[in-house]
Amino acid sequence: MKHWVFVIAIAVVLLVLSGCSSSESSRKSSTSPTGEQDHKVPGSHFERAFNPSDYDDEIEVIKNQHEFEQQRAAAERQQDSVVVESELTQGFRIQIFATGSFDEANAMRQTAVQRLTEDSVYVVFDPPVYKVRVGDFRTRVEANQRLGVISAMGFADAWVVGDKITIRKSVRVQPPGNTRKR
Repeated sequence: MKHWVFVIAIAVVLLVLSGCSSSESSRKSSTSPTGEQDHKVPGSHFERAFNPSDYDDEIEVIKNQHEFEQQRAAAERQQDSVVVESELTQGFRIQIFATGSFDEANAMRQTAVQRLTEDSVYVVFDPPVYKVRVGDFRTRVEANQRLGVISAMGFADAWVVGDKITIRKSVRVQPPGNTRKR
């Protein structure tokens, strides 16, 4: 048994040494793809041959592109834009889950986001309970209409609760100095 261990150890050492020697020899005699011997050229050769004015045309092209981008951005600022404004008001949401665990509430929120793609899903902390609520309804009638759909999607214990809701509306914003009438 000891004899085999000794033979294997010698074989490994020979393989390692042969690998090192072959890479050294290939480093010494590297050839290019054409079969010619590579010659090392010192960096000073390239420094003497470098002429920065050869690149002046490229700098002009980059400057022109930059000016074009600035002009385009200025033109876009002159156009009207639309922003979404949020307003908090009293309304209704549908509560689908309540728990004392933050992790359980977030897991249920993820499930609700996947199933209820049309509605906003919120986690509300009302100590010591985390509540998962869905939607932003202005009236109880709107919330009750959506409650039937949500119950049918697997949230059988859901119910309508009063809550602060977020109303989002799109508002057109004109740039400063633009008094154009539409």
